[in-house]
Amino acid sequence: MNLTVLSLVTGAELVLGFTLGRVLIPFFRKLKTGRYDPYIGDRFRQDGSEPRMGGALIFICMVVGTLIGTAFFSSQGELYGRADLRLILTAVAACGVLCSLGLREDILRDKGVFAVMKPLYRNACRFAVLLAALYGFKFFGLARTGVLLPFRWGYLELGYLYQPVMALVGMLFLSAVTVCDCPSGKTELGTDGLCPTLLMLFFMSITAGLTVTGLHPEAQLISSAAMGAAGGFLFWGLHPSKLFFGESGANVLGAAAVLSCVLSGAELLLIIGGGAILTDAVCAFLQYAVFRTKKKLLFKGYTLHEHFKNKGRGEFQIIGAAAIVQILFSAAAIMFIVYSAKFL
Repeated sequence: MNLTVLSLVTGAELVLGFTLGRVLIPFFRKLKTGRYDPYIGDRFRQDGSEPRMGGALIFICMVVGTLIGTAFFSSQGELYGRADLRLILTAVAACGVLCSLGLREDILRDKGVFAVMKPLYRNACRFAVLLAALYGFKFFGLARTGVLLPFRWGYLELGYLYQPVMALVGMLFLSAVTVCDCPSGKTELGTDGLCPTLLMLFFMSITAGLTVTGLHPEAQLISSAAMGAAGGFLFWGLHPSKLFFGESGANVLGAAAVLSCVLSGAELLLIIGGGAILTDAVCAFLQYAVFRTKKKLLFKGYTLHEHFKNKGRGEFQIIGAAAIVQILFSAAAIMFIVYSAKFL
C-alpha cells in the first residue's frame, strides 16, 4: 500500500470517526439512560451519561477503511486473486462477531447489570471465533503451520496444533486488552484513551513494517484500517471520554491485532508489538496472585496504570509515558517484520 492510499484510508476513517460519534453517542446514551438527546454536551466534561459501546464506532470505521483500501488494492493489482479478498473478509467477519458479543456486554453493563457473562464463557467465545477465523484462513489457502522465531532460530513447527495454539494466544491477548482498558468493565478503574492509543501505535508499526517490506497486503490492509479506526475513536475516547472503549472495542481491535499478526507471517509480533499492553496485564495478574496468596498489594491499584493514577499522575501523563514505552516495542516490531521478510 503506497502512502497516498494509506493517507486516504486513515484520513477517511478519522473524518468518519468524528462524524459518527455525533450520531452514535446520543443513540448509545439512550440505550443507557432511556432518553434521547442529540446534544452531546461539553466535550471536555463528563456528566455520567457516557456509554461504553465504542467498539461499534470502531468496527464501522474499520469496515469503511477496509472497503476503500480493497478498492485501491484491486485497482493497482496488489491483491493476488480471490483468496486474498476472502482472507480479508474472514478477518473482518471475525472482528464483527466479537464486536457483537462485546456490544451485548456493554449494553447490559450500561443498564447496571454487571453479572453479564462469566470470564470462562467470554474467553471460550473468543477462542471459538478466533479458531474459526484461523481455520477459515487455512481453508482459503493460508497453509501455515510454524511460528517464526527471532535470532535466526528458524521456525517452531506446530503442525495441526498451529490453529488451536494461535487461537489460545489470541484469546489471552484479548483478555490483556480488556484488562488494560478497564478491569471488570469498571470505567472508573481505567484511563480514558490509553488502550486504543497503544493499539493504534501497535497497528502503526505493523503497517509501517509491511510497507517497508512490500509483503502481505492483506495484513497491511487490516492493520491500517484498524489504525485509522482507533484514531477515529480517540476523538471521543480520550480523557474526558464521551464514549468508552468498552468490551466491544477491546474485542474488535484485539482481534484485528491477532489476525493481522497471523496474516503477516510474524506471529510473535503479538508479543513484541503488544509489549506495553501485555506488561499492564502481567502486573494485574501479579497483583491478583500476590493478594490471593499473601494478602498483600504490590501496587496501589489493580493495574499498573491505575497504580500511577492513584499516585496522583494525570491521565495524559500516564498515556504519554505508556506511549513512549509502546513506541519502543513498536520499533522492535518493525525490525522483526523486516527480519521475517528474509525467510520468505
